[in-house]
Amino acid sequence: MQTVTKLLAEPRSPSRDDQLYSAAVALFKAIEAGEAPVESRDTLAKALREVALGGHASAWIDYGRCLWNGWGVPRDRDAAIAAYKRAAELGSDYGAYLAAYNLYWTFRKYDDAYAYAQKALAGGDPDGAVRYLLGLMAYNGRGQPKDVAASLALHLESAKRGNADAYFELFVYAMQGIGDRNKAVFYLKQAGQRDQPRACANLGALYATGQLPGIEKDLSESIHWYKRAADLGIGRAAAALGVMAMRGEGMAKDPDAAEAYFDRAEDMGFELDEYLRANGVTRRK
Repeated sequence: MQTVTKLLAEPRSPSRDDQLYSAAVALFKAIEAGEAPVESRDTLAKALREVALGGHASAWIDYGRCLWNGWGVPRDRDAAIAAYKRAAELGSDYGAYLAAYNLYWTFRKYDDAYAYAQKALAGGDPDGAVRYLLGLMAYNGRGQPKDVAASLALHLESAKRGNADAYFELFVYAMQGIGDRNKAVFYLKQAGQRDQPRACANLGALYATGQLPGIEKDLSESIHWYKRAADLGIGRAAAALGVMAMRGEGMAKDPDAAEAYFDRAEDMGFELDEYLRANGVTRRK
């Protein structure tokens, strides 16, 4: 933090700004690692704003994150979006993507989201995130007319870039008769292997029942995928593991383990009581 404070006191120059940005990034990493106090976020935000005002696109992105999360500055998501837009104006494709993503999911300003997503495509979209977002827009008719065929094509292009969410959407589409139904299992497994949470949970459920052609019943595989989904924050997967532990399905009966899974599901905000009633399971406590 001393380096950041020292650089803040120096006159602005391109060289100083580059050094200050590097020092701010290092400070952020130190805070995240517990090597610098959380209170250092005030200095971090000040440094990032200082560099951003000098026309530094990446600093605008990072300062936008401070504004979005209330790190060292009052939380202000309108100002965060404005920061992402400034980054986009300075040529940052990632800034354009962040603007598009948050305009879509948080602000529901679909026309603006579409415009910034189109700007973000200029960066080549290496991980398919932009095309995935545009695919959602096309399917739902947000920011553009509804076009299922265009949505499918965008998700296919996104999946080619390895995007896990796109693979999962392709699975959902295939199950609905959109696209190649014979590739449904392939899409689902591709998404699961990339740790897409809903895909992992679906694989857990499908291996538990064997009801989808191409996935045979295999309780050990079911447990594997449910554990993976639970680790990724899916409360229903933790609840399913609890039921399996309570019944001794695919594992030895273990009421203590079942209760631990149930507690974990509740900690994730899952509505456990209704789920247990539907499965005919009564908690021990």
